Amino acid sequence: MASSTAPSLLHIDDDTLAICAATDFEAFAELYRRFLPTVYRFVRSQTPDDATAEDLTAQVFFNALSSAGSFRADGSYRSWLYRIAHNIVVSWRARRDRSVTVEHLPDEEDPSPSPASRAISKDALSEVWKKVAELPAAQREVVALRYADDLTTEEIARATRRSRGAVRILLHRARARLRGSLQGNDLL
Repeated sequence: MASSTAPSLLHIDDDTLAICAATDFEAFAELYRRFLPTVYRFVRSQTPDDATAEDLTAQVFFNALSSAGSFRADGSYRSWLYRIAHNIVVSWRARRDRSVTVEHLPDEEDPSPSPASRAISKDALSEVWKKVAELPAAQREVVALRYADDLTTEEIARATRRSRGAVRILLHRARARLRGSLQGNDLL
């Protein structure tokens, strides 16, 4: 597809664009535009600062471009991309061998916040994410994928290579732990 047809890419679904991305840079550029904010938010929720999140997000998209020909469409492109992001974050953690905390989330807000997020004030939400940062890495990751990036349990399972049941258990344990740590803070 030539750049003069780029506006028509807006109406093509992610998976079809992903198949074309191996040979069509414009298709990949459109996928980058669509997924950059959410992938960055996920990576940022797993790292201690913006600079690290930016570097790792760039690595995610570099790997996605380099591996574009390996996308087989047996799952969604979104799950495939988040799998790459998951692997990069896990590799980064292993190299750094230190605990990761989230001081604050990126400023960009979801244009259609859930009813729960609308009900919680910005300060309370910040306190919740501070508590999320204290969760074990696996729980923190699935919470970020579920609530910051709005992935389904199925998509999280594909991205993290866990069973749906394991994802549900991690989410349940994370919620229980958060409930316990937030009790008495007037946030629940």
